[in-house]
Amino acid sequence: MEQMDKKYTKVAAHGLIKKGDKYLVTRRADSDDYMPGYWDAPGGTLDFGEDLKKALKREIKEEVGLNIRIGKVISACDYVSGELRHQFMITYLCDYASGEIKMDLAEHDEYRWVNLDELKKLKKKITFLEQLSKELTK
Repeated sequence: MEQMDKKYTKVAAHGLIKKGDKYLVTRRADSDDYMPGYWDAPGGTLDFGEDLKKALKREIKEEVGLNIRIGKVISACDYVSGELRHQFMITYLCDYASGEIKMDLAEHDEYRWVNLDELKKLKKKITFLEQLSKELTK
């Protein structure tokens, strides 16, 4: 467990899941303490010692109930939150493999499959999703 009075670093893996010509995005719940109401890509932080790709598959299964095939890295970024937390995020382009969407409503309260034009128009203050939107439409 982290000590909240010391600086720490977190690593997160996210997946932009593609199904046909659409991408899955999820809206962060209004009750969430991080970016409530903004659109996101499924994923989350790694446990200590956890493999990056295994963590991504675990997080996507927990958050949206899907199985994926992990492709290439499409974004890597970092940001500092407050004075204590430094977050690194690696985002993979993933293909939908199987499953029906079952969301953890405590984290995300809505999902959409969107094309690239729709992705550009979403409320997305979350840094990596904004970067992805720009990269995919180059």
